[in-house]
Parts: sequence; C-alpha cells; structure tokens
Amino acid sequence: MIYFEQAGRLGNQMFRYASARAMQVARGGKESIVAGMTNYEAHQYKDGFVDELVNFNIADFKRVNQPIVSFYPLRNKIIYRLLIQIPKLRQQPWRSFEANWAKTFNKVGIQFTHDGYYDFSIPKTKNVFMDGNFQDIKYFNGIKDILFKEFTPKRPEKEENEELYKAIRSTNSVCISIRRGDFLSSEFKGDFFVCGKDYFLKSMDEIKKHVENPTFIFFSDDIDWVRQNIKVDVPCCYESGSDPVWEKLRLMYSCKHFIISNSSFSWWAQYLGRYPDKVVISPDHWYNNKDINATCKMIQPEFIKIPCPYHE
Repeated sequence: MIYFEQAGRLGNQMFRYASARAMQVARGGKESIVAGMTNYEAHQYKDGFVDELVNFNIADFKRVNQPIVSFYPLRNKIIYRLLIQIPKLRQQPWRSFEANWAKTFNKVGIQFTHDGYYDFSIPKTKNVFMDGNFQDIKYFNGIKDILFKEFTPKRPEKEENEELYKAIRSTNSVCISIRRGDFLSSEFKGDFFVCGKDYFLKSMDEIKKHVENPTFIFFSDDIDWVRQNIKVDVPCCYESGSDPVWEKLRLMYSCKHFIISNSSFSWWAQYLGRYPDKVVISPDHWYNNKDINATCKMIQPEFIKIPCPYHE
C-alpha cells in the first residue's frame, strides 16, 4: 500500500496526493492508496481545512482517521522513535535533520520532505509511507496527463460564470492570483507576505511585453481590495470571490497565461493550464525566510521572475 499524510488546503492536498499517485504508478499501479486525515480534526474543519479532493475526479483512495505512523511496521516505528523522538535530534533544525536522514528513512519505505527535493529511489518495501509537502514538480510530473484528468472537478461549470468563461476562452486571458487573507496575519506575514501591490503592477507591465492584447482576470480572497487598489488600462474581469474552490481552480486554469502569487493554489492553476504557449510570471522568491527559500523548488526555470523585497 501507499500511505500518505494529508494536510493543508487544496493546493497542498494536491501536492501530497499527486506524489502518492505517482508513487503508486511507479510501483505498478495496482496498490491501494491510504490517506491519514487527522490534520483536519486539529483545524476543526474550518478556514478551508477540509477534504477538497472529494470534488475532483481523482483515483479512489481510502481515508483513515489516524496518522499514518500508526501503520508503520515495528521496525519502522523503532527507527522513527530513535531518529525523531530523541530530544537532542529534535532540537536540530528540521531541514538539517531532513537533509541528513531522508534517504535513510527511504530505505525502510518512509519518505518525508517538507521543502525541497530528494532524489528518492522507489522503495522495494511492502508498503510506502509518505509525509511532507512534496512541493517539487519532479515528484509527479511523469504522470502529468493523469493529473490533468483527475484534477478536473466532478461538477459542471456553474451557469452564473458563463460570461466569465466566455471572456477567458475568447481572449488572451491572464489569470492574476492575488493572495491576501492569512498572508497578512501576524502569524504568517513574516514568512509568506512576498507579493505586495508593486509586484502585481510590475507583473502586469511585464506580461504586456509577452502577450498581445491581454485581458486580465482577477482572482483573490479579497476581491474588493483588488477592485479598489489595482487599476489597469486593459480589459479586465473579476471572479466573484464566492465560488467554491473547485470552481475557482477551474476558472483559473482555463486562462491562457498567469501571474501567480507565492501560494500552492495559484501554482497549481498555472500547472494545470492547458494553453501550450502559456506565459507564467512569479515573484523571484517564495518565502521571506531565506533559509526556507534556499531549498524551495516552487519557482520553475521557465517562469518570468519579478524581483520582490524581503518583507519583515
């Protein structure tokens, strides 16, 4: 079996599922996938911390209300306790710990990676246990065609968005994803608030150099702020801000080009974009924390990168 620990909102859920699905395919495609879902109880199923994959055409997998570590064989549990639970090692920065021990865990069928990429071999163990964000295209890009089909919403396009879909499909549409919300909170701003107003203004000027007669399609968790603060001189449309997340993602990936924020959700929108000659603009770093940023693999070489200040 392939076990993976599910966590986060839709963008992070997609990274974790995609990597587990790719592992399943790499091991022959016949094993069952099992997801540990306890993360959502901890968040009380609020603020988007719910199982959003139920709304997509993904392969069937079993959901269990217990952490995947509870399924480890005895040998793995002993190794896990020795390496994870010794207080001296727990005081070590997680990324250093991960770099030192990730491949050792891989030999016994455990893969974890919270940032960056490890060139794991395919475990020959009976089961594989995957825990981490797996935020690198290398983990799953080999099954891109499968993911394009599976990350399509089960439900049809909402009728109230008919005109917006028409604008997206009939123009050189540019999806502009403006993440605000919790990125502005005291808890997360220090690490995550990278894309300020100036970034989007510069990105819109830049994309005009690459896309003829663009139409800007704005998406945001604070669409009123966008209407009031982002002024443009080209045709534009605004997603309502009230669509369910599965519909919002489809609207976004239906666009031809992308200006993304440093969020996993907007990353997936550009990845799932069907237009073969898409232009993607991103910030030049993903986190304000330079140590985390050093191992981050979210910004692809082909992206056009706009310099952003490191905010405190």
